Amino acid sequence: MKSLKQARESKGVTKKAMAEHLGISGPTYDTYEAHPERMRIETAKEAVAFLGYRPEEIFFLSNCN
Repeated sequence: MKSLKQARESKGVTKKAMAEHLGISGPTYDTYEAHPERMRIETAKEAVAFLGYRPEEIFFLSNCN
């Protein structure tokens, strides 16, 4: 599982580009990277789709029982 920051950096996408794509401010995006649990589900889905990932690859634990 990658963090949102790791996923973004692995694709060579800047914070500014992510914020612009999501239609949010830079500081709001910074908050989402630091605290992804604060993102709305729709925003999270849009962010991971933009990066080419599935939501469960970034936001959910891979070994849930």
